[in-house]
Amino acid sequence: MAFISLSAAVLSGGKAERMSRQDKGLLLFQNEPMALSVGRALQQVSDCVFINANRNLEAYAKLGFEVVADDQGYQGKGPLSGLLTCLAFVQTTHLLISPCDTPRISAEAFEELKEAALSNPEKICYLSGVSGTHPLHAILPVEHGLAALKYFLDQGQRYSVLSFYEWFGCQSVVWENGEELLNVNTPDELV
Repeated sequence: MAFISLSAAVLSGGKAERMSRQDKGLLLFQNEPMALSVGRALQQVSDCVFINANRNLEAYAKLGFEVVADDQGYQGKGPLSGLLTCLAFVQTTHLLISPCDTPRISAEAFEELKEAALSNPEKICYLSGVSGTHPLHAILPVEHGLAALKYFLDQGQRYSVLSFYEWFGCQSVVWENGEELLNVNTPDELV
C-alpha cells in the first residue's frame, strides 16, 4: 500500500462532559473557535479538510468546512464512532485526524505525522510527547483501516482508540512541542 493522497478531519463529535456539555469545537480560544484553529492547521498539509460533528452542524458549517455526522449504527462508541464515520467518508488513501480541543496544534506536527506515514503507509501513526500519547492526532490508511475498525467495533470488547491502533499495527511519533498538545477540557483552560 502506498501513501498517495490525504484527507483531514477535525473530530468535534464528543459529549464534552468536563466542559458542561458545551460544544468544545465552537468555544473560543484566543478569540477563535477551536475547531477553526485546528482546521486551519490541517489545511496546510491536506487539500480536503472536513469536520466530524454530531450537534450544531450549521454552526460548524459556518466555519467554512463540510460537516459529517457519525454513522447511526456506530454511535455511542466514543471517538471510534467518529473515526469510523471519517474513514467511510473520505476518498483518499490516508486520513489525518485531530481533535477540536487542541487549538495550539501546528501544521509542523501534522507534517511530522505525514513523514512517518510516508515511511510506513500500512500502519497508523500517532503523536506522543512528554504528556503521554495523543492517539487522536493520527494518520490512518483508509481502506484497511475502515475494514479493520468495523470488525473491531463489531467484536464489541473495548472502545479504546489506542487498543484499536495496537491491534491494527501502529507507530508512535514523538512531538517535542508539548504546548501544542494542550487539550482544552475545562473552562479554566480557555485562555
